[in-house]
Amino acid sequence: MRTERLEQLLTTIDRLGAVKIKHLLAIHNDLRSYRNACRVVRELEPFTNQIFYDREKVIYLNKEGRQLIGSTKEVKKSPVLEHTLLRNEVYLYFGCPIDWRTEHTIEKPQERYSSLQIKVEGVKLKQKKVVADAVFTRNADTYLIEVDNTRNMSDNRKKIELYKEVMPSVQAPILYFFTVSEIRKRKLEQWLKGVRAKVKTFGEVT
Repeated sequence: MRTERLEQLLTTIDRLGAVKIKHLLAIHNDLRSYRNACRVVRELEPFTNQIFYDREKVIYLNKEGRQLIGSTKEVKKSPVLEHTLLRNEVYLYFGCPIDWRTEHTIEKPQERYSSLQIKVEGVKLKQKKVVADAVFTRNADTYLIEVDNTRNMSDNRKKIELYKEVMPSVQAPILYFFTVSEIRKRKLEQWLKGVRAKVKTFGEVT
């Protein structure tokens, strides 16, 4: 395999964290067929870890793969693997955004206090922030992505309240929640009233 081609594939894997063969096939159209994609993935073995998850092969970079493309992002087999793969489905749903960023921190601008206020009133400076599962921009809108598969609904509600605080500091934000059931979808929609947001189940997008 040509070095350029190899690095393109490894960069895609690194960007998404971990991928299924069908993800690579959807992103790299020149793989042409699932059978050919499987053959190419076998050629990636010296640079990747390949495991089976839910009866499908999942690929992520090993030390050699990270070194080849200069990546410092280490991925390990863990309970968050399903979350990563579901996030990939969202990436494909939106047509593989060019500026897709994962685990992106959004902060609310800190209120300004004088040193006298801090000293006399005992003001504690605590930054409000939220970590979005992914972020990208399109047509001047900022898309904030949340993947909900195993998170407690009470934690979802707390995170939504944080989003309400930080979203005014984001340019034209729209919050998308992707969840696993209709029951969760209805609860999330209720909590997101008044927020520019949409909720979808994975059954609607995969």
